[in-house]
Amino acid sequence: MSEATLINGREAQGLPIDSCRLQIAKSKVQPMDALTLSNNHEAQKGLCLSRGMLEPVMACPPLRQGWSAESGILYCGSGSQRLGGIFEIFFESYWRRFTSLRHAEWRCQLKGKARFVLWRRNATNGAEKQVAEYFGDGSANEVNIVLRAELESTEESSLQVEVEAAEGAVLSEIGWYARSPAPNLIRLGLVITTYEREAFLRANLIRLAGQSNDAQLVIVNHGSPGLHERMADAVHGGLEVRFIDQENSGGAGGFTRGMSEHRRVGHASHILLMDDDIDLPGDLIERVLAVLAWADQPLCLGGAMFDYHSRTKLFSAGDFLLPGSFGIGHVAPSGGGDAAVVRDVDFLARLHTPDFNAWWCFAFPVDAMDAVGLPMPCFIRGDDVEYGYRLKRAGWPTVCWPGIAVWHMPFAEKAAPWQMFYDRRNSLFANAIHGRVQLSDALRKLTGGFFHHLLRYDYDRVKAMTSGIAAFNQGASAMAAWTDTDHRRLLAETNQHSARAAQKLGVNNRMQKPERLHGRRRSVAMVLRLLSDLFLPRAKGPALWLMPNVAWRPDYLRRPRLAVETAMDGSPQRVFCYDRRESWTALWQCLRALTGMAWRFRQKVELPQLE
Repeated sequence: MSEATLINGREAQGLPIDSCRLQIAKSKVQPMDALTLSNNHEAQKGLCLSRGMLEPVMACPPLRQGWSAESGILYCGSGSQRLGGIFEIFFESYWRRFTSLRHAEWRCQLKGKARFVLWRRNATNGAEKQVAEYFGDGSANEVNIVLRAELESTEESSLQVEVEAAEGAVLSEIGWYARSPAPNLIRLGLVITTYEREAFLRANLIRLAGQSNDAQLVIVNHGSPGLHERMADAVHGGLEVRFIDQENSGGAGGFTRGMSEHRRVGHASHILLMDDDIDLPGDLIERVLAVLAWADQPLCLGGAMFDYHSRTKLFSAGDFLLPGSFGIGHVAPSGGGDAAVVRDVDFLARLHTPDFNAWWCFAFPVDAMDAVGLPMPCFIRGDDVEYGYRLKRAGWPTVCWPGIAVWHMPFAEKAAPWQMFYDRRNSLFANAIHGRVQLSDALRKLTGGFFHHLLRYDYDRVKAMTSGIAAFNQGASAMAAWTDTDHRRLLAETNQHSARAAQKLGVNNRMQKPERLHGRRRSVAMVLRLLSDLFLPRAKGPALWLMPNVAWRPDYLRRPRLAVETAMDGSPQRVFCYDRRESWTALWQCLRALTGMAWRFRQKVELPQLE
């Protein structure tokens, strides 16, 4: 079998392959604020900017009792319903700031009677102003409803439609449209890097097939060979898919391979990167294409991440680098965001300026690769951070567009000690490239994190951290040469202490949620506890079993010899056990690693370039 296999959905169905350009005929509707049209498809020709009610779980406010939606069709009940979810509203401030679009239309097909009101909502203070209204009667024949708006607001705002007096009515083909052809011709090259997540991949292939619009998809497979054979029945429509089997080179290596393939073929104007453990909306590609087709300035386009299990829970709408630190902050409302809460949707409508967007959904121009090169060869974790920041510095800032989003598996389910290796190594290399963090700040942050985990008896995590710093000291060539074999060895080496600690478990008498120390008392206690761990190994209390979802911390009032984090059913999840020898070994290795880092802090990093 060849390493790359091409499957084209049109060929599989015996259909002709044609070039689908992202351009439209001029709309034939009359210039009125609100009107109805006959059921004439020619009159509805226009660029669809987004489709509504495809994801009713994201409705805001939630659909009232008696109202329901399925497959983009809204079945109306009594009372009124605001179509204010992130997939239903039009984020006016973003379209005005980043595109040349100055007119927008909300459309639907109406069967029955209904009153429609178009509102402009200020995202800062919640003030609303009516833009247009119309009462439509589609009792005899289904009619098309169009509400028009000039994008004239200079405030951070959104356009939202309210449906009233519509009991028994049915709305279909709901969406926002442009009134004139888009100025840019866009062809998307999609990349998915996958490793043994075939159920996710299959579901997303099926969803992508109906919205491909001349897109080409490269799937880089790091798992079991023969993926193209197992996925052949999931490729439909006009989607052209190329499968590439290769040795596991991590997400960074997989995405880099896919990016290089698209540039070599020369079909794509933009590349869209997506993780393999996401659930994507039914019109994601259409939304991405629409924004890029109207963009009037260089930019990269990101999508927000929502929790795969808690569908309205927002994790991030773009990310930023914390000043003077390796830390990352997420664009999200304070305390977390919920797409079913009006004020949190308003937050998304406000203009934000992230430094990068993670690659669960990220699009950028192919031409940008000629200017900045390829991603840092860091295997996993941090390739998206460094590359997005590099693009921003080169003149392609990231815009996380509200209304473009995916559902992603929560990161808490994936947290593991070995990740600290990549976080430390890769952030140091990224800083060597961009020079954001000074040596004094880096030493303070790294030692602070080290002592925190040392006091938790988390020797696996401490080992991963110090090994990551030591790997940075070996230079960028060692990073580029890192393989799946190295990765597997890392996994084994950073799971040894936890496995040994689990063997020392006794009987669980009572789970607890301990009291924490605060303020000056906490600071003094941390120093004394470090000295005690190094010099007074017997000064420890009995084992501490924590309540489910309570993390073991070194600043609890009680200082046990062994701490147990538990799952919801009360079973042990992670075990931490004090070991004086491990504490001294970790301290010595950290000092050696930090000394080497100080010498090589500003080392030169040669980034991979296009051939």
